[in-house]
Amino acid sequence: MPSPVQRVEIVDIGPRPPRPTIIVGVPEAGLVGTIASSYLVEQLQMKERGYIDSDFMPPVMVVHDSMVRYPVHIFGKDSLIVVLSEVPLTGRLALELARELAAWAKSLKATIIVGVTGAPSRAREESQGEGKSTVVGVGNDEESLQALKKSAATSFEEGVVSGFYASLLKFCTKNQQSCAVLLAESLAQFPDPGAASAVIEALNGLTSLNVDTKPLTQEAEAIRLRTRELMQQTQQAQQSATEGRAGSAYR
Repeated sequence: MPSPVQRVEIVDIGPRPPRPTIIVGVPEAGLVGTIASSYLVEQLQMKERGYIDSDFMPPVMVVHDSMVRYPVHIFGKDSLIVVLSEVPLTGRLALELARELAAWAKSLKATIIVGVTGAPSRAREESQGEGKSTVVGVGNDEESLQALKKSAATSFEEGVVSGFYASLLKFCTKNQQSCAVLLAESLAQFPDPGAASAVIEALNGLTSLNVDTKPLTQEAEAIRLRTRELMQQTQQAQQSATEGRAGSAYR
């Protein structure tokens, strides 16, 4: 008899902070979520406190400082937790991960879970990623909408959210867990550190983090070079997942 499929396993060995804020970044347009989350971990000197595994994951382990690690990490410091994926999430994996993250956040009595991502923008493409990226925000309850007001993100009044973050919003709503998603207008086919910087500035207002984004802007070219391969993998995954459908995370 075949063994049962392991949907998603969240292994969190860190201390249980009271009412944490959870930030989730996965590779999508412009790698905004991954770049922003990695930068937060680096700047805040957050410690790795766990990982996420699933039989739906691609057969990949990442290597940092000659040590293999699971490609979806959990970092923490004080009452802040960051979930960071270094592999694209598609299909069943995206759905099941969103489901488990929502339930996990509820079990931790999280104040809010915040998704950070990019949304392809024609204006951003025309400017070749230069200038200030506009950030829009969407929430699933009154608490998340009040939090978004502090972020200075533009309200996303009407439209559609799709992909992993739509599933995250859906399952958080089902679990009565506050959730917000910040979407920065971004390049579609290239890493966009500028859009990631704009998302972090919005997070600063939402969470009172006060993270300096100048180093991120200064290192933009190095980040683009370092993340080219992940961008290619993400494009291929998104092309497969959105064939015949609009590729934008919101519209």
